[in-house]
Amino acid sequence: MAPLSPRLDVRGFVCAPVEPSTPALSFSIAPGGCLALLGDRAVDLSRLLDTLAGHLPCVAGEILLDGRDVAELPAGHRGLGLFSARDPLFAHLTVRRNLAFPLEARGMARPAIVARVDAVLALLGLDGCASRRPRALDPQDEWRARLGRLLVFAPSVLLLDDPFVGLARGDRLAMRRLLARVARAQGLTLLLATSDREDALLLGDAIGVLSGRALLQIGNAAELFDRPACDRVATGFGDANALTGRVAWVEDDLASVHLASGARVEAMAGQGLADDMLCTLCIRPDRIATLFPTGRAAADDDGEDTLPTVLVGLHHMGDHIRLRFRLEDGQEVLVRRPPAQSLTGLVPGRTARLAWQPAHAVAFPFRGEMG
Repeated sequence: MAPLSPRLDVRGFVCAPVEPSTPALSFSIAPGGCLALLGDRAVDLSRLLDTLAGHLPCVAGEILLDGRDVAELPAGHRGLGLFSARDPLFAHLTVRRNLAFPLEARGMARPAIVARVDAVLALLGLDGCASRRPRALDPQDEWRARLGRLLVFAPSVLLLDDPFVGLARGDRLAMRRLLARVARAQGLTLLLATSDREDALLLGDAIGVLSGRALLQIGNAAELFDRPACDRVATGFGDANALTGRVAWVEDDLASVHLASGARVEAMAGQGLADDMLCTLCIRPDRIATLFPTGRAAADDDGEDTLPTVLVGLHHMGDHIRLRFRLEDGQEVLVRRPPAQSLTGLVPGRTARLAWQPAHAVAFPFRGEMG
């Protein structure tokens, strides 16, 4: 295998049930890397990983592990280990016996089993509870034990199905850090399927954004935030505002857009955008500047390069201030500002003007106009 060859290479992959619009998925993961698939439907994420692991039939495509297609091999023989909350520990076995079970099922010699289990117990900090049964474990130790049961047979790729689901926030943060540390120490290759953006951002070297079963874009965090491929990535991943408008003109990469409120704004032109086309303009809340004019400044401001709005709500969120504005046509815009900004005089009903640099907004063809 060449040094830069992917550890896992999935090509034209389709899992059941098949519908006329079912898309094929293609992605790859380098050895020691982590691809996070961020989806909006947990059932689709679980079905994808179950199919990769061999628990459900693969309708079409290749699953290449170190260049070898394993799609026809049965579950347990593909080198892909599935970690899921749907697979609890055996309640009647101790932690040590739970970890030993998959090795015993493979017929490994007893001395090798003991050595391997001891190594994984030490790696995960489970030495002190090896003789306990699952009902005596706290949530973090129970999670560690389930991960250890997967790590004992050293699969080439770990398939992580929403691995932190059901954990309280503190436990979730601790187990996320543990997984990242273990992955670095062991050089693990991970495919993380999650509906939590924070999980994807903190663990994924690359992130694939899905809408249902369609893979919209794969990239690093900066690419997905700053260069989204479509409005669904901009809004679903980047929390961008989505404003409806019509394109006045497109020149090079710049578009002039007339919003439904009557205001004219500029943005970068998304792929396929053309003159006189309906569009969705996406702008992230933290890329919008706010101006609250007073007195003569308010009367003299012609708003040529700004968007007139009315403040309808504000909340201090600790690490930022969330401001909600309403445009003249009723569309709302969310703005995030640093917490150092003074809230004095900011009350619902206050008029304001919004602005942004064209490079920070993207106008995409309205989905109803795309063929």
